[in-house]
Amino acid sequence: MSTVDTTDPLAGAASAAGTKRERAKPLSVVVAIGLIVAAWQVVAFMSSGWVPGIPAIAEAIVSLLGRSSTYSDLGITLLRLLIAFVAATVLGILIGSAMGLWRPFEAFARPLVVVGLAIPDPMYFIFAVLLLGTDQEVGMLALVLAVIPFVVHGADSGVRNRDRNLDEMSRVYKLSRRSYFVDVLGRQIAPIALASMRTSLAFSWKIVVLMEALTQPNGVGAQIYYSFRLLRPAEMIAYALIFVVIMRAVEFIAFKPLDRRLAGWVGSR
Repeated sequence: MSTVDTTDPLAGAASAAGTKRERAKPLSVVVAIGLIVAAWQVVAFMSSGWVPGIPAIAEAIVSLLGRSSTYSDLGITLLRLLIAFVAATVLGILIGSAMGLWRPFEAFARPLVVVGLAIPDPMYFIFAVLLLGTDQEVGMLALVLAVIPFVVHGADSGVRNRDRNLDEMSRVYKLSRRSYFVDVLGRQIAPIALASMRTSLAFSWKIVVLMEALTQPNGVGAQIYYSFRLLRPAEMIAYALIFVVIMRAVEFIAFKPLDRRLAGWVGSR
């Protein structure tokens, strides 16, 4: 008895195309990095020494990696980043969710969020230093306040755009408050919460370097500012590149598995 092949040719073609795209990604990254390196080297050659070349930057990276103080500064910065990230993410998601669920609170908080989004990041640190001093806690407070509006904005938009029909269904079937927040609202805002966490991390690691440069004597930001004062551009770029690589690794290690787990939880019924 003959069998009939029921395989969908369109699905097979789509799968093959997806596989090709996945294989092409590493090559695209290598090509992009190669073009950036080549363009940078051309600019360095044309600048007559004002812009450090790739060999000078590589030498600075090796030199920094050979110093114990580099790892101490990286540890200090990462600890500050972790504290700011957790505080800004938790507070931002809670405030944004409350705004999306409760209209009176949204009417009260939205002008504050708009103002917070409009204030340039350095102003938080300048006002904090002028009013409260240069203690580390002051800088951390300013850092958290600078990041929170971005997280609140994303969380609020996501909660407000939830499926209201599911809210009505919850009332009809008289779901408990816990079931509603976990099974109905939680599954809808989980991707939004993850996006807010990514936003918080993206802004936190950039602003923490700025905070250290303006207010702190140690950390990656302080060392970048110190290199700037001594006119060591290769060292500045080396510090920045090391920190960027570390943050990309943290994002890949932390968020990729979390993304898969959340996708599986949201998709399960």
